[in-house]
Amino acid sequence: MASEDNEEDRIRSVVLQNSQSILLARRRAEEALRKQSEWLRVMLASIGDAVISTDAEGRVTFMNGVAESLTGWDQAEALERPLSDVFHIINEQTRRPADDPVEKVLREGKVVGLANHTVLISKNGAERAIDNSAAPIRDDEGQVVGVVLVFHDITERKQAEEASAHLAAIVESSDDAIISKNLQGIITSWNKGAEKLFGYTAAEAVGQPVLMLIPPQYLDEEPRILEKIRNGETIDHYEAVRRHKGGKYINISLTVSPIRDEAGTIIGASKIARDITEQKRAEAEREQLLASEQEARRQAEEANRMKDEFLATVSHELRTPLNAMLGWARLLSGGRSDNETTARGLKSIEQNAKAQAQLIEDLLDVSRIISGKFRLKPQPLEVALVIEEAIDSVRPTAEAKGIRLQAMLDPDAWPVSGDAGRLQQVAWNLLSNAVKFTPKGGRVQVRLMRVDSHIELEVSDTGQGIAREFLPYVFDRFRQADGSTSRLHGGLGLGLAIVRHIVELHGGSVSVDSPGIDKGTTFTIKLPLMVTHTRVRGEQRVYPGVNGDVALDFQPSRTLEGVKVLIVDDEQESLLLLSAVLTQSGAYIKAASSAEEGFAQVKEWRPDVIVSDIGMPGEDGYSFMKRVRAWTRERGAWIPAVALTAYARADDRMKALASGYQIHVPKPVEPAELITVLVSLIERPKSPWNAAP
Repeated sequence: MASEDNEEDRIRSVVLQNSQSILLARRRAEEALRKQSEWLRVMLASIGDAVISTDAEGRVTFMNGVAESLTGWDQAEALERPLSDVFHIINEQTRRPADDPVEKVLREGKVVGLANHTVLISKNGAERAIDNSAAPIRDDEGQVVGVVLVFHDITERKQAEEASAHLAAIVESSDDAIISKNLQGIITSWNKGAEKLFGYTAAEAVGQPVLMLIPPQYLDEEPRILEKIRNGETIDHYEAVRRHKGGKYINISLTVSPIRDEAGTIIGASKIARDITEQKRAEAEREQLLASEQEARRQAEEANRMKDEFLATVSHELRTPLNAMLGWARLLSGGRSDNETTARGLKSIEQNAKAQAQLIEDLLDVSRIISGKFRLKPQPLEVALVIEEAIDSVRPTAEAKGIRLQAMLDPDAWPVSGDAGRLQQVAWNLLSNAVKFTPKGGRVQVRLMRVDSHIELEVSDTGQGIAREFLPYVFDRFRQADGSTSRLHGGLGLGLAIVRHIVELHGGSVSVDSPGIDKGTTFTIKLPLMVTHTRVRGEQRVYPGVNGDVALDFQPSRTLEGVKVLIVDDEQESLLLLSAVLTQSGAYIKAASSAEEGFAQVKEWRPDVIVSDIGMPGEDGYSFMKRVRAWTRERGAWIPAVALTAYARADDRMKALASGYQIHVPKPVEPAELITVLVSLIERPKSPWNAAP
């Protein structure tokens, strides 16, 4: 009996424990379910879409905050109400009630979506375009126990779509070509204006590279345009050339702007193109007329300038040797010169007479060329012999400057039919120019060779070269690369024009090439060979050549005893002459061969009077005197100055006086006249360094 009681107690204890375990498990499950339900509620309340759930009869069981906001109903007042009371929807176009999605889900048991153009009317009457879907809620056995409705406001999207459609209609009806492309240059849209302008339909163009519109010679434009678009830049009214489907070229005005997505990222470009072919044609015609008028005016002005420049140059080049000849003649005629001075003076007279004879001969040659009276005396001759004579005539000058003179003459070159004297003139001109324009230590090279059916003479140097823009004008008459008063080298600018004419009269050609300034120059002459191969030594012509003696009297009428005279002139002969004349008149002399050297002497020696040339290399006499006047003005001093120059026009005189000279004396000048001028200058004022006028 006792054992049975014990067994019953044990069973009761086990049952009680099991009951407690089941109860605890149920409580835990309920708590987990409650937490899960709360988590789902919080999640549904926090999502961006509106959510409404119903039971199997279509009554509202839950609404999140977004649903409350869109419908205007609070969850508390909406619970247990039919969904149709809370979720009032109509068709936007017909304004008739739309199908209830919950009824359809409960009826069909599957997910359904709203038809297009659905509008939700909120409790306060506000209308919103919406998009939604409804899905059944099933229990563990698969039975539909309710419906969940998810929807969101698409009003802004609808407005954007309508605006986009409106813009698309505008784009499509535009007369301008409106095209879009992605950042790879692939066309993504193409309107009727583009079809009209370029000839391609939208079907033919969309999806194709925009490069199909660009002519081959302009293909490099597209990468530059895309780079600007990637950087967010807009290209306004860019004028370009594009290609029509039929192959013709079209001038267009192009505006390109970046296309951005909602995040602001650049995803492509829009292009607006307008045909400006007729406009460009009209502009080209106007520009051509304007250019013709401007060119005619420029040529007239250039011709006038060249005439004035040439006349000034002729005056300078003729007066400069004449000044030395006349001056030395006057000086030697005074009878007070020693043997050394007499020899130097006679040599100077001879050299300057030859130089002047050369200038006159060049002028006469040009006159003969212009008048058609230039004649040759052709005969069979060996060009090598003519070239050798020309080389011998310039060799002393080259050696004096330390210039290497190299000759490579083919002794077997066939003879040509030509005028020996004139061909020697050609060779001498090219060689003397090469030596003149090559600095000390440079090289002049002469090559003579046979090339096919002609003889080729090449004269090259390592001198100052010729600017590329001046090369086409090298052989023009009266043209010089530097025609200013500060040019480094003299001359009339006729020698190379004469060379070209002589060579062309021989049936040949002459050309010039230079890599640029300070890179040397190469002249090439081509002469046709004779058919007859007889070797004949051509007659010699010494060129240039003139002899003459001049003897004039000179007696200074005034004295410059103790006067400090600064002479500035780049011509060595002029310096020697003036120094001799003024020294014999009792003056103390300082000579400077450049404006820079002269200005240094002004500051250091402080002369009583200055005699300066105008045309000097680097800095001319005008600039030199302006510097002197500025320097003495700061010190309250005054130095009278004479412009002694071969530039003798009225304009030259006015420019000299405006630069600060008191007197403009043209070359050649009588020594007595120069001394008289200097005496008159130093007598006003009495002491140049203590009083300014």
